Order: sequence, then C-alpha cells, then structure tokens
Amino acid sequence: MKTFKRGGIHPKENKISSAYPIEVMPPPAIVYIPLSQHAGMPAIPVVNKNDKVKAGQLIAQAQGFISADIHSSVSGIVMHIEEIHDIGGYLKKAVVIKTEGDEWLENIERGNTLVKNISLSQTEIIEK
Repeated sequence: MKTFKRGGIHPKENKISSAYPIEVMPPPAIVYIPLSQHAGMPAIPVVNKNDKVKAGQLIAQAQGFISADIHSSVSGIVMHIEEIHDIGGYLKKAVVIKTEGDEWLENIERGNTLVKNISLSQTEIIEK
C-alpha cells in the first residue's frame, strides 16, 4: 500500500476494499485506554469508577522522567481501571470507559478549518 506520496491512503487496485470509501466509524460501546503508551513510566489515573468524562478530558497524569498525560478520546462513564494485555502481550493498566453521548471539553474547537496563521500568544496557546 502506498502512503504519503500524494497524501492520503492508496490501496492497491486489486484489493477487495479499493472500491469502498474510507468512513468515519462510530465509537465502540466500550473503550480501553492504556495508561502506558510509550517506553516510559505509565501515567497515574486521575479518574475513578463511575466518573463521567468528556472527550479531551485528562484521565491520567504523567509521572517520572519519561511519561505523558493521557486524555479521553470519548465521552462516557468510567467503568473501572484494570490491567489489560497490550498488543505485545504485556499487562498494562487501562481506564475502561463505557461510551455515552458526544460531549467534549468546552475549550476544544471541533471545526474542520485548518488554521495556518496562528495569532495566539504562547500563553494563550497554553491556556487553550
């Protein structure tokens, strides 16, 4: 499969799916968000069971030398925090969210317009 030559995804013409458009899929009923998504330290959860979360909300905070904050990609209810097997077979802690609605944090702009000239100051960008 060719990628990045002209932008987008270009399946080989003989692929069974080449005649079908790429579609935006609805979120699954349950989402597992790992708290370790890199080689560094796992993030520490800042949500608890039965908490309501919005898409874009911080659900785990970075800790240690190499770590990253983790934000929810969906809105819903935190079912629990459990250990799951990652793609490599390793056990990793994850926040399990039952998706519900399509609520986003108020400060997240959801438009499709690409902003090429950013006129915000460094402080304004950090606040957003």
